[in-house]
Amino acid sequence: MGRIGKVYFIGAGPGDPGLCSYKGLRKIKQADVIIYDRLVNKMLLQLSKQDAKLIYVGKNPDVNYIKQHEINSLIYEYAKEGHIVARLKGGDPGIFGRLSEEIDTLKSEIPFEVIPGITSASAASLYAGFPLTDRQYSPHVTFATGHLQKDSVREIDFQALAKGGTLALYMGMKELPNIVNILSEENEATLPVAVIGNGTYGYQKTVTGDLSNIVALVTEADIKHPAMIIVGDVVKCRKNESWFEQMPDHNRKILIVNDEKSDVESVLEMYDDGGYYYLIDGLNDAYHVQKYIEIHQTQLHEIQFDEIRFTSENAKYLFQKTFHL
Repeated sequence: MGRIGKVYFIGAGPGDPGLCSYKGLRKIKQADVIIYDRLVNKMLLQLSKQDAKLIYVGKNPDVNYIKQHEINSLIYEYAKEGHIVARLKGGDPGIFGRLSEEIDTLKSEIPFEVIPGITSASAASLYAGFPLTDRQYSPHVTFATGHLQKDSVREIDFQALAKGGTLALYMGMKELPNIVNILSEENEATLPVAVIGNGTYGYQKTVTGDLSNIVALVTEADIKHPAMIIVGDVVKCRKNESWFEQMPDHNRKILIVNDEKSDVESVLEMYDDGGYYYLIDGLNDAYHVQKYIEIHQTQLHEIQFDEIRFTSENAKYLFQKTFHL
């Protein structure tokens, strides 16, 4: 019988790659196969070893790219073949991450570890300038999903809000008007609400209001999924722009293009300035280009970069040639 592999379920955090734990980063670098979700910062993938296989299994609220049972099978089969598998998830794998289902598919045959991540509610609220709990405003917090499947929102214990708690809703943007309507049945219209889009990314956007106006404010600000909805008096702790929103590169999206291989770690360190940074490198290496080509193309399609920094004229030439720009 051949060698059995191992699976690492890794929480990558919500956006800022600096929020991925040191252990998580080490296991990304060691993995033979990385099976990753849509909300993972794609810069983390560039830490993978040269021959690592990258498999995208992302979903969004409207389109399923791959079914959950297929994801389960991928994890199991690659590990059974003897590979080290990194199952890379946005946020924390144990909070609305379908972790138990994926562990169960290993059938007690394959060893695994779970590496926790920083969940979106905690990170997004702190990057937006307020905590989830506060001695003055909120002694406890409830995490819930905003999906209205099977009327699930009505099953949430909204009495937590009446007792001064905080409600953190994941995956609720599509149903925000309905969520507000349901909350309004038992709460004052002045109950504070914050909506944080793309939390901890360099283009994070935050709006605060209350039940009476939050839908209009979100529409005006054009905040869409992914976003966290935070409800409760703790939102009052936000004072104008947050520390993160005042950083020098905040709201700037910068693309670095190099024909040679770059130091990925140095690009990750740029996130300390509060912007969004993406690297396309190794354009003179056909194997390297092929490994990341689909990821790069998606980034170029989805992100409107404010600045492109070419390391040389050759880098500019190869970039335009490779991506037909």
